[in-house]
Amino acid sequence: MTAGHRADGQKIDAIPRDSQARRLLDLESEAQALRADNAALRADNAELRTGNETMRAQLALRDDALDATPTFFVITKQAAPAAIIVYCNKAVAEQHGYAREELIGKPITLLTQWVGRNPAHMTEVQTALRAGQTVHYEDEVVRSDGSTFWLGVSIRPLCDSAGRITHSVAVGADITAKRSEMRKKQELQDKLVAEMQERERMVLELQLAQKLESVGRLAAGIAHEINTPIQYVGDSVHFLRSAFDDFDRLFEGMNHAAASLPDCAERKTYHLEVAELEKKHDLEYLRVEIPKAFTRTFDGVERVTNIVKAMKEFAHPDAREQSPADLRHALETTLLVASNEYKYAAKVHTEFSDLPQVVCNVGELNQVFLNLIVNAAHAIKDAGKDVENGEITIRLAAEGDQAVICVRDNGCGVPEENLTKLYDPFFTTKEVGRGTGQGLAISHSIVVDKHGGEINVSSRVGVGTEFIVRLPIAGRGGRAAAP
Repeated sequence: MTAGHRADGQKIDAIPRDSQARRLLDLESEAQALRADNAALRADNAELRTGNETMRAQLALRDDALDATPTFFVITKQAAPAAIIVYCNKAVAEQHGYAREELIGKPITLLTQWVGRNPAHMTEVQTALRAGQTVHYEDEVVRSDGSTFWLGVSIRPLCDSAGRITHSVAVGADITAKRSEMRKKQELQDKLVAEMQERERMVLELQLAQKLESVGRLAAGIAHEINTPIQYVGDSVHFLRSAFDDFDRLFEGMNHAAASLPDCAERKTYHLEVAELEKKHDLEYLRVEIPKAFTRTFDGVERVTNIVKAMKEFAHPDAREQSPADLRHALETTLLVASNEYKYAAKVHTEFSDLPQVVCNVGELNQVFLNLIVNAAHAIKDAGKDVENGEITIRLAAEGDQAVICVRDNGCGVPEENLTKLYDPFFTTKEVGRGTGQGLAISHSIVVDKHGGEINVSSRVGVGTEFIVRLPIAGRGGRAAAP
């Protein structure tokens, strides 16, 4: 140990030399440890700087990549009352008319269309996200300048390690062009369908026209062939009735002459023989019943004549130009021709008001009336009714500048879901072999397309059906020219 003096002259004790050495060694060791720690910290800091630079580069690359895509990308953080935008790419901001800085940190309600125009839509979206579902929807978006575009978007929830929803990510796109293309394709498809339906209608009309032309020629020929012999029958019945009247007068004259003979045995014998012959041949009965038989025969001949006349009118080739026609007579003719369809199914009640002649193609309208009457008769049969309780009511009246024809039945009725299909080609509710599904389709075309009219239907299952046809009295041309 050594001793020394301080600067003020006082004496100090000496420090043991070995302790001082140990102290220096400890300090040197601590210094080395600090230098090592500093080196490690410098290495860690360098590694952190490198990592941060790498992360910034990756984030910048992500941002550049997301900003380069036209797809919309938005990340929101769950918050009440509305989620907060924590990230969005440049496409979202530019397409909506904002700067990106104006959106970050703002509630998603700033992009109102992204939460739907319906105020309850936000709740629906949140409910779906909490259930772990991805929400998809499309809507028309209004930009800040008032212009619009169509947005398609999908929103998916993001959860933490505990399964709690913390964020959500939305991916969307401007689908305006896509919707426009789809609309054009749909319009083209609708146009093609309409053209196909028009072609089908034209084919149906052509087939029907050819069929009706053939049937018309056949019916006209049959009517002509029937007309000649029925005239013979009528003329012969007239002659027989006249001859019977002459014979009846002859018998009366003979009896009167016999009564004026002198009273003698020969007279009594004659009267007895005549009385016996009259009784044997039932002369009194014949004198009563033969005139009735002639009356019935005349009625039958007249009915056949009317049917033949109606067949000839019904089968008469149509004129291409529309001309004035008596719809009352047309309906009466159609009822006569179609009588075999309804006479065992229903009673027909007619309510025909005074009506001016209607400019139309009466042959085509006869086909419409026939279809409606036959359909009414079939509906009544399908309802299990007969002539005792089946009813068809046909009404003809003028309403303003229109002629209105109503055909109502109390048949089985048409289900509501089938009412809109009644005029579709080949649609029928009848069993195979009974209906082709063409009658009402052609009737609709004749009334609407060719005559500028309307045909409407109302029906209740189990109650009946009513068809109402409205036709312009002045014809299609007259309606088109009206102011």
